Parts: sequence; C-alpha cells; structure tokens
Amino acid sequence: MSAMKTYETFATVEEHGQVKLAGVPFAPGTEVEVTVFPKRTSPEEFIVAWHRICGELRNLAAVQDITDDEIRDEIDRYRAAP
Repeated sequence: MSAMKTYETFATVEEHGQVKLAGVPFAPGTEVEVTVFPKRTSPEEFIVAWHRICGELRNLAAVQDITDDEIRDEIDRYRAAP
C-alpha cells in the first residue's frame, strides 16, 4: 500500500458552473477523485466541519464492528509500506 497523494488548490466557479484546474501533479490519464465545496472562511468553520464529518464516519454501519486491534494493525501496515 502506498501513501495517498493529495493536492489541494482553490478555484473560482466560472460561467455555467465550470471549474478549471491546471498544473495538477498527476500524470495525464490518472483517474482522480474530486470533491468541491465552498471555501471555508475561518479556522473555526474548519473545526466544526471536521467534527461533523468525524461523527458521520463513526456512525457508519460498516465501521461499527471494527476493533482497536484492527485499527492498530492497519496503521502498522501503512507505516511499514515503502
């Protein structure tokens, strides 16, 4: 497993809802996942959003049975990867 490469930037929505990105650090043909949301205006707004999403993730049915040992094992595997 390799470390996830992420790239964060800001853009302005243009006419007809278009958003253009240039100079992203991925090779042509690389499939990427894109999430778009309004720019946060303050650190406090980020904290509120972070707590909300963490709560949503903790409440997903798929994660209810994950044990602390499984989490530790996954972290160890991630840290051991080249």
